Amino acid sequence: MAQPSRKLAAIVSADIAGYSAWAERDAAGATAAVNALREQAHEVCAASWGRVFNTAGDGLMLEFASASDAVLAALQLCETAGEVTLRFGIHLGEVTLTANGDLLGHGVNVAARLQAEAGPRTILVSQVVRDNAAPELARRLTPRGKIKLAKMRTAIAVYALDPTGQATTARRTAPVLAVLAFDAQARDRATRSLSTGLAEEILYTVSRIPSLKVIGSTSSFAFRGRDKPRAAKALNATHVLDGSVRRDGDRVRIGVNLSDVDSGVVLWSERYDRELGDALTLQEHIALEVVRALAVTLGETGRVRAPKLTAALSDAYFEARELMRSGATVCIQTAAAALDRIVREAPDFARAWAALATAKLEVLRLSRADRARLVEDAREAAERALGVDPSMGEAYAVLAALESEYLGRWNEREALLEKALAVEPNNPLLFFRYGQFLISVGRVADGYAQQARAFELDPLDPMLAAFHGYNVWSKTSKADGRSILEDAAARYPDNVFVWFMRQSVAALDGDFATAMALRQDGERLVPGLTNSAVHKAGQRMQELMMAPSPEAFMQLGEDFTAMAETEPAAALDLAVALSVLGMSDPALAIFQEALDDISAWRASALEAARPHIGYETALLFIDQTRSLRMNPAFSELCVRLGLARYWRETGIWPDCAAEVAYDFKTACSA
Repeated sequence: MAQPSRKLAAIVSADIAGYSAWAERDAAGATAAVNALREQAHEVCAASWGRVFNTAGDGLMLEFASASDAVLAALQLCETAGEVTLRFGIHLGEVTLTANGDLLGHGVNVAARLQAEAGPRTILVSQVVRDNAAPELARRLTPRGKIKLAKMRTAIAVYALDPTGQATTARRTAPVLAVLAFDAQARDRATRSLSTGLAEEILYTVSRIPSLKVIGSTSSFAFRGRDKPRAAKALNATHVLDGSVRRDGDRVRIGVNLSDVDSGVVLWSERYDRELGDALTLQEHIALEVVRALAVTLGETGRVRAPKLTAALSDAYFEARELMRSGATVCIQTAAAALDRIVREAPDFARAWAALATAKLEVLRLSRADRARLVEDAREAAERALGVDPSMGEAYAVLAALESEYLGRWNEREALLEKALAVEPNNPLLFFRYGQFLISVGRVADGYAQQARAFELDPLDPMLAAFHGYNVWSKTSKADGRSILEDAAARYPDNVFVWFMRQSVAALDGDFATAMALRQDGERLVPGLTNSAVHKAGQRMQELMMAPSPEAFMQLGEDFTAMAETEPAAALDLAVALSVLGMSDPALAIFQEALDDISAWRASALEAARPHIGYETALLFIDQTRSLRMNPAFSELCVRLGLARYWRETGIWPDCAAEVAYDFKTACSA
């Protein structure tokens, strides 16, 4: 086999700034701009002995023999771009030529990451490009110091050029803060709970700062004791907040320090000796000091301060939050009962009310009885939280989910989720919920992007990993998606979300041995699974895929339709299965009946099969139900669900509007 060809090349990475928003407003205009950019790039390359070696989306990659040719090409593209706003990254380095003409290697990666850091109408180049460019070009490049590019260990010197002649500024990487679980004495359970809870409250406060990116608690709290030195690298953090807690009766001693990862310099440290009841108010003070140390503007004034609590209430609150993170049914129920007691004794404690609302919502998802009372309990807790502190994003998200009790209130749900993210712009769970909403209204690409952002903020959270792994498998790379799911399974072998996604992906990939093994293991995680309609349907589906025949195909369709009538708990799963088989008419009928009486379905469905409250319609838009959307009758279901009205009012149509062979918009307007 011939060795890959390696060489030195000047690489230009370019894209259209703000393309996603433009494409949403004017898809045709944005597409035309991309096509024009590609034609111009080929013309520029032909005149400079360069070539276009890669195009993806609105971006393109160019190869030149010299740094000067690369910079001049970028300038020429800017001059011919008209009103289109471009941005560039240029690097000179070693690359590898593949058999299909593509280039790979460090030189390509650096150029792409420089482009990602460049502002609109800006050419950002590495020092090696500046050093090798012609003198007249080098003089036009303004030094912008050192920046750390994504996924690179060391900072590099960069230079910027604005083709318009105006002053340019490289967009420096924003700080990424990891708040680690504070150390406590190993044998002191109460202090360990306090230390974790205190760190979580500090994380919550700093995560509300729009200009500061904060890693989620599941990921940052995974690093304890001897593992802490690995946290910054594993989480790509630029700054780490760590501390320790010692407790003596009703008094607590807290040590906190904030350090810069690259330099190792401690930017700020402090020691506190307080009454335990002051712990929740102390977290705000610590968070504000962290903000000042990072030179980030808080942007919030007049926030409601946490009430002063007794030591017992502080312990109970922190323990309840820790129970909620586990995700186990019994833990959620225990946490909800504890939070009920806390808010009775401390009715002005907004965070406890918000936590109670979230716990009640999850109990509602898992419950088969008394659902009307649970809906009102969750709503009351969320409204009480907002009554005390209107900036409780967690409470807005609960209210958004509860709006789904009346399918069709899509605008109201979206407005509540947008409020939630406005007040808590770094909360990974809110990004996940917003992503679920977008998928539920057919904006799948946007929804997956929001859930990718949630995963980026908290990559060790099993639920976020489960959904993101499926999303990547579905849309980007099956191998990468499976890898994310397997990593999550290794960390959380008992997580139902991870198990469900792994089993589904294996079956759809035709990996029947793995799917069967996971289905058998499901009984351990979900008692009663083996005797459920969902389990039996999965087995029948796999048997057909292993030995397909026209007779078995038709019989399965008839059996699934009958099963949906007698066992409504499996209705949505059976509808998805029929969609996979291409039987869109019976699948539509089942979806319509189940979604018309969603409360009955929720009351009987297995825990593993129940989507989050309010997101059942997401199943209408996943890849496995594509045949459903190809059926013109699909638009009638969308009208019944109020989705068509939502699309018309917002002017933002679902992804499938551009995929189907019929006039989807007209059909939804009938």
